[in-house]
Amino acid sequence: MSFAETLSLEKRRRARFHAYAACYFGCISEVMLDSSAILVLFFTMLNASPRVIMFSSSLTGILALFLMIPCSTLIERWGLKKSVKYSCFAGCLGFLMIAGAPCFGKDAAIPFALLGTFIYCAQRAVYGSAWYPLLDNFLCPQERGSFFSVMRTGYMISSGILFFLLGLLLGKEPPFWLMQTIISVTGLMILLRWYFVSKFPEDPDSIAPNINFNKALRTSIRNAPLTGFSIYLCLLAVAYTSLLPVTLIYLKKYINMEAGTVQILSSVGIGGSIFGYFVYGWCSRHLKLKWLELAAHALFIFLAVALFALDKSTPGFTLIMGGILFLISFGTSWILCNNSLEYLALARPGNKTMAIAFCQTYHSLGTALGRVGCAVLLGSPLLAQTWEYEENYMCIYQSIFLLIAVIAVFALVMIPILPSFVPKHEDYYNSAS
Repeated sequence: MSFAETLSLEKRRRARFHAYAACYFGCISEVMLDSSAILVLFFTMLNASPRVIMFSSSLTGILALFLMIPCSTLIERWGLKKSVKYSCFAGCLGFLMIAGAPCFGKDAAIPFALLGTFIYCAQRAVYGSAWYPLLDNFLCPQERGSFFSVMRTGYMISSGILFFLLGLLLGKEPPFWLMQTIISVTGLMILLRWYFVSKFPEDPDSIAPNINFNKALRTSIRNAPLTGFSIYLCLLAVAYTSLLPVTLIYLKKYINMEAGTVQILSSVGIGGSIFGYFVYGWCSRHLKLKWLELAAHALFIFLAVALFALDKSTPGFTLIMGGILFLISFGTSWILCNNSLEYLALARPGNKTMAIAFCQTYHSLGTALGRVGCAVLLGSPLLAQTWEYEENYMCIYQSIFLLIAVIAVFALVMIPILPSFVPKHEDYYNSAS
């Protein structure tokens, strides 16, 4: 019997409430970095180049690639809650540094903002390694799909409303002090994440002071379903994690949309996440996981091709872009929920922290490759700034959209080996679907 099954229904219900609250307060900063235009606009106001802006969005993936597995060992030694405490204080510091960057002068502002982004993204490796094992202490397998649906729907609704209102507030040219205030308050909210996580029930046997790093890593590597899923996730992440930031930079730098319009469109995208998380709980109960994974993958191929083919002179261009951003976030929400179910289902008993870190490292590798690759392409002569295709002039951003579509199509070759596509076997330990 797992520790979660020893808890009463009331204790599990209260723990889920605290998890929702921790997510709602802490994830505003994550949404701001990953899905909102706020930091893109802020770096633009600092006169950062598109390559620097794209690089800042890739730091999470780069750092997680190197830190996720080592952090899993530290977490086993420190304990899950203490690790989250350290990460929350570091995350708050990072956002305050970003907000304070303009105070250090024109030459130092961008490096200081990047340093703050670096600190924030580094702590995400610690928090990400601890989060799922913490949830596993009070989530029974049959509760996972609904929990992730409700949790993510709630935080995307709250953040979506918030960022939409901010888009209305920003207007055409927002002042520095307003952007700094928004970023600072977001950073301080990360401390509330720690307050609620501190109330989680924790299995007293979950800490292993004498954890054998090599043994834990070997256990994960030899777990064939886990390894196969991780490789697939890496390939998919190269494509899907790059699409949103490149699109936002494309709208601001190439289309020259107003800051407020870009932020409102990114808020429409957040609405896509809300809808995606909302329907995922129902879909996970009525559809097999393999169909959810295939649908999300196919959607990103379609969206990348659509962005490549769409011309800025197309009637209703802004409305169409709103629809595309909505669907990008919708697809991302499904991928993240699919991943959450796979993380908890594929880990061997007693090896959850390392197994989850192993999967997330591969995801981070794909994120880093995709976003750094896009940053390099935007700042180098490898791709033409404009070129002609069937009497239409295409820009470098459209070239990148086409490349993303090709990578996503290539990743389809891994679909048949996913654990969810293989008949049930002994390695699929705690399947939630």
